Amino acid sequence: MTGTTGGEEDEAERAALRCALNELDERLATGAERVPGAHLLFKPLVEQLRTPAAAFLRPELEQRLARHVAADDSFARDQIAHALAGTCGRGALPALLRAMVTDRNDDGDRLQLDVLELFEEWPETALSLSLDCAASDDPGTRRVGLWGLSIIDFGGTKYFGLVADAASDPDPKVRADVMCTLGTIFGTGDPPRARAILIAGTCDAAPEVRCAAVAALYSSRDEKITDILVARASDADRWVRYWAAWSLARRPAPQAHAALKRLTTDEDADVRDAARQALAQPT
Repeated sequence: MTGTTGGEEDEAERAALRCALNELDERLATGAERVPGAHLLFKPLVEQLRTPAAAFLRPELEQRLARHVAADDSFARDQIAHALAGTCGRGALPALLRAMVTDRNDDGDRLQLDVLELFEEWPETALSLSLDCAASDDPGTRRVGLWGLSIIDFGGTKYFGLVADAASDPDPKVRADVMCTLGTIFGTGDPPRARAILIAGTCDAAPEVRCAAVAALYSSRDEKITDILVARASDADRWVRYWAAWSLARRPAPQAHAALKRLTTDEDADVRDAARQALAQPT
């Protein structure tokens, strides 16, 4: 009997991988089985695709990823993204970063985890792509790039200036992201400048920027910051008042306590609840 050739084995493997992708498509299309732990039901198919032998499916995987992102289907997005990451390695990063432009993965699923794993495995590629994204004309892409730089340069020792400069970005979502980043350990790259930017951010015209700056100042305990937060407790935007309440928690200053007492009678229920919880915390 004539044995199978290497070419026939390759064709058989490709056929099996295409069948796995088609089956994954069918199961994702039904919308069924999406209960807690549902990813375990899809895991055998996804893991079957996480092999270099499936690289020929890269264009199709990238098309599916873009389609699921556009449909705001985070579950399907994450299954395809995980398969693509395992199949293509660093070659998957451009598509995964594009997916993050419109889907920042705030639901806590796999997309961001896959990107982080690829960043760790391919740091030079991650840096190059992040810098390109940060220089983009598209604000969503800039946000992804700045996020990437804050991950790669964890303590802000190399790219603090580039991220800090984005505090004057024309897009308020970019500016808000910068406030959040400077409130993390990344801000230790230049503490005086980070503090000055956050203080300025509390007076930004955009409420989302003021919210982010106020929240980022939670750990700054000096009197000047307390006075700034007290002022923001009277902000016209309810979410700024909400975050001001949380950031005023545990502060012994009488003016902080008075501001929180006032917020317990705020017109907004979320603000009132935050103020009551903040007052209940020990100083």
